[in-house]
Amino acid sequence: MADESDAELAAWLGERLRRVALGLTVALLTARAYWPSEVDPKAEGGAGLYWDLAVLLVAGLAVASGLIGGVVRIRWSWTDAAVIALITLVGMSAGQAYDRRLAINLAWDWGAVGLAYLLVRNLPRTRTESVVVAGALMATAVSVAVFGLYHAGVEMPQTRAFFNAHRLEVLKQMGYAPDSTAAKMFEDRLNSTETMSTFALANSLAGFLVGPLVLMVAVGWENLIRRDGRGSRLASLVLAILPALAILVCLILTKSRSSYIGFAVGLLALAWCEWRSASKKTLLLVALGGLVVIGGLVSAGLATGKLDRQVLTQSPMSLRYRWEYWVGAWRVITERKEVFWGGRGPGNFTAPYLRHKLPEASEEIFDPHNLVLEVWSTAGALAMVALVTGLALAFWNLLRPAPAPTDLPLEVSKPRSAQEWSSDPPRKTNWLLVCAGGGWILASILGTLNPFEGDMPNRWLIIGLAWVWAVLFGMQVWRRVSISAVGFGAGALAIAINLLAAGGIGIAGVALMLWSLIALGLNLREDRPCGRLRESGGRFLGFGLALVWAALLGTFVGAIGPFWRSEAAIAAADAALRATPPKFEVAEAAYKEAYAFDKYSARPWLGLAFEKYQEWESRGAKPEDARWKTIPASMVEAVSPPRNPNSWTLHRERAKVTRQLLNQLGDKLKPGELTTYRANIVEATRRASRLYPSNATLHAELALASAEIGMYGDAANEAEEALRYDDNTSHADKKLAAPLRKQIKAELPGWKKSAIGMPAGGKMPNN
Repeated sequence: MADESDAELAAWLGERLRRVALGLTVALLTARAYWPSEVDPKAEGGAGLYWDLAVLLVAGLAVASGLIGGVVRIRWSWTDAAVIALITLVGMSAGQAYDRRLAINLAWDWGAVGLAYLLVRNLPRTRTESVVVAGALMATAVSVAVFGLYHAGVEMPQTRAFFNAHRLEVLKQMGYAPDSTAAKMFEDRLNSTETMSTFALANSLAGFLVGPLVLMVAVGWENLIRRDGRGSRLASLVLAILPALAILVCLILTKSRSSYIGFAVGLLALAWCEWRSASKKTLLLVALGGLVVIGGLVSAGLATGKLDRQVLTQSPMSLRYRWEYWVGAWRVITERKEVFWGGRGPGNFTAPYLRHKLPEASEEIFDPHNLVLEVWSTAGALAMVALVTGLALAFWNLLRPAPAPTDLPLEVSKPRSAQEWSSDPPRKTNWLLVCAGGGWILASILGTLNPFEGDMPNRWLIIGLAWVWAVLFGMQVWRRVSISAVGFGAGALAIAINLLAAGGIGIAGVALMLWSLIALGLNLREDRPCGRLRESGGRFLGFGLALVWAALLGTFVGAIGPFWRSEAAIAAADAALRATPPKFEVAEAAYKEAYAFDKYSARPWLGLAFEKYQEWESRGAKPEDARWKTIPASMVEAVSPPRNPNSWTLHRERAKVTRQLLNQLGDKLKPGELTTYRANIVEATRRASRLYPSNATLHAELALASAEIGMYGDAANEAEEALRYDDNTSHADKKLAAPLRKQIKAELPGWKKSAIGMPAGGKMPNN
């Protein structure tokens, strides 16, 4: 009796732990959409690491539930194996990246997304739980869309009005000259009507929204053609249409052509899979009704100026840009055998891409804007194969015809022991919806949605209230009939099509939606092996999973702990510099502590250079004060291995900082010192220009710096390169600034003339 009682208690505890893990998983999925998940290289990709740790800890709870309960329940398919292989290969690729800190941090973003996928696959025990998780994700998409409409309609006009009233002040604060190309680009972005919501890019927002929208159409379709559900079909559909319209309007306003195509392909896949379930007349009427709604919304957007005709007329230009990106990306992949098979590591695409970028290409892109090329360039050919295999198997399972609900396998009633009863899943799922709503709070703890800062209270409330509204209006349509897996497959397909032209599989918010739809759809294929929840009695498998989890946790602490300690020290140094008066000694000690913690991070060295400059200026900026000499030395350390030596922006920055110092010191330096530092400017600018060879401005700056130390032959060559690249680009932001172009054109004949009489070695002889 005691053994039975202990087993019953263990089963009860195991089930409760599973519910806690499932509730936290859904809350984490919801929360991650509420702050930008695009990569910020300046912050070394660390914005999502607390979320990553939270996912890892929840995975530990899930493992503990099986260990304590004595039963490990898993779903397994070849798609899961492919996803695990993909995530593992991405993690391994971080070890060969040049920018190791960025790669490590982003690899853990990928790992957390993979863990979330496995949690969604294995924690729900019933069909209803999987459906509720899906409903929570759809409500999250609605809340993000509603906030996007608020942001575009209220916040952005206020921001534009403030800028127009304080234009010069804002441009000065941003570091832009009033008439510069950079200032014009900033104003163009500010005046753009694209909707971005909680994402930093409109394309990322579109990739997040398009899958849920297709799934909501699929759910509406099943409610429309099924009369056997609970409650009023018409009332449920009318209520559910409103949240779907919010997503549709927001998606249209992103102006993302790739998401439009993805949406169309998702609907076509849905129609192909469902055409036997209703009459052709019904299907045609629904299609026509949808076209009328979309046409009306587009017309309204054009009439109000929220949309412009260039969205369609510039489609060929957008495709040409994509082709230019893909050519450069393929050159990166095929540059070396090691890259072809092992990739460059997460977040390390830009530097090699710029070496291969076509002169006419428009942007310094962070990823290839193509799902397949992005994974290939990140983690190599095997990772690309794992990705394609996983998606192909997922769509094979999800988009295949499913049996009618009445034909699904039924559970056979049999006597159940007390232990089995105590570990039964709950019949009601309102608790899971409450947990999902907790993502609203988690976003304030793990992310940047702080309700006590600036105008964040409005955002926080709008997102939370919109989520509740979506749940209340959509609940009946989700519960009325049994939802098939086809809609999940069509939604995931829509996201994948979008990613083929927009990229962003490494963006956590977008990737989570893709893999979550796949996981939930596979769960609902109870007629196939991928959807069956298998039980493994005993604790042997549980102990194995616990060992894997412990290894992952230890690896995370070892890889991310130094970064967090370094960031804490940098924060302390920044606080010391903001003090009145600044505490320079404290700041210097903190920066030194920061780079002692994290040898891969350039931020402590950049901070130390800034601190030394401030201290030197506060003491009168005297040439005999040797503190100024530590500034360029610290900038060199920032681009020295094991930190990233391939950052053209940092090489250019150290040239500019050295130039600024020489301008301040003037003729107070000895001739030898002056020549040395001018040569350092040439070396740094040359490194930057070789890392970004199609940048006309870098060649022009190198020409001027070379001429300054008498290297007239090099100056002439670089000036000609600058003018050639300037002539070959049609992009205003890639052209030389007018004064710079005028200057090098005026100097070029003289440099050529001086270079004719120069001896071998490139410098004029001393008189």
